[in-house]
Amino acid sequence: MSTAAITECMSYEASAVEEALKKIAGSSSFPDCRGKKILVKPNILSDSRTETGITTHPAVVMALVRLCQQRGASAVYVGDSPGLPSSSFRAEVCGIAEVCRRTGAIWADFSQNPVSLRLDSKTQVPVAAILDEVDFVISAAKFKTHQLMYTTGAVKNLFGLIPGLSKSPMHLRFPDQDAFASFLVSLYLKSKTAYSVIDSVIGMEGCGPSNGKLRHVGLLIGSDNAFACDYAQAVIMGYDPADIPVLREGRKRGLIDDKIFFPLLDAENLKIRDFEKIRVSQRKKGLLSGLILPFLTHHGQQKRTRRRPAPVFNSERCIKCARCVRICPAKALSLDKSIEISTDRCIRCYCCAEVCPQDAVQVKA
Repeated sequence: MSTAAITECMSYEASAVEEALKKIAGSSSFPDCRGKKILVKPNILSDSRTETGITTHPAVVMALVRLCQQRGASAVYVGDSPGLPSSSFRAEVCGIAEVCRRTGAIWADFSQNPVSLRLDSKTQVPVAAILDEVDFVISAAKFKTHQLMYTTGAVKNLFGLIPGLSKSPMHLRFPDQDAFASFLVSLYLKSKTAYSVIDSVIGMEGCGPSNGKLRHVGLLIGSDNAFACDYAQAVIMGYDPADIPVLREGRKRGLIDDKIFFPLLDAENLKIRDFEKIRVSQRKKGLLSGLILPFLTHHGQQKRTRRRPAPVFNSERCIKCARCVRICPAKALSLDKSIEISTDRCIRCYCCAEVCPQDAVQVKA
């Protein structure tokens, strides 16, 4: 039976986070750290100030690093790579570089000499070289909604192992939600992830993962099974876990049990009734979608992708930074006097919305 430990953590005060982390670690098979090299992988979507709630809070990263050190780790690394990283990215603004300085953890630059990782016979991706050096990874995710995948959590957080702009072509290669979920699960299985934490003290609802509204949740979630963490997050947000593509794929592959054991707080009792979720697209069933389209892969993916709304650009908010143009994997965007979009080329990955610093990209339900 998969286990997910959930406990209250009402603030980012260091002692409160450390106490909560030790509580969930003691109830959910935290890995043996003795003599091990460990990578703590936070969610740093962009190097933003902590008060924006976009990144895993440095207090959570600090507590994880110290717990690993206290339990005998030989070395602890911390690293991530945003979709549009600056040169020599070091996570200074979000406070995680300071965590490394204070704890002696080693910052891992994911962009330096990435290595090739084979996920299956058809898929090979570049990943951070540090993955070859460490014994295991701890996914330190953030409690947020996500325009494409509905939630961003412990499994999807591992997408950040792929450096910088190497991520966006994966959306082009796997444009359908289910195909992208399958890719994420395959990456997770090769990631050496031994434990996961979701920073749920302050979460994000609405248009996540970067332009949503902050919401005090007051929890910390942990598990040796990343899917159990993501299941708990989905339930607390008010989703049916069966609607979350990553959880569907995990269940299909036998990576999550039918029933999750909650040794501390039960996720079902923590549901936020008025949590502002991303609207779940209706999945068409029947002979055409269930049997024929999966064999017509490209055509089937196109039809499912077009059912999702295309992003809309607010010219009054846009500062013409062109970040959306740079990250668009389908080359569907251009900048002249304003951002222009080819809705025929757009694959509805919403990378443009993720990187926009002005919340000038909206996705209408």
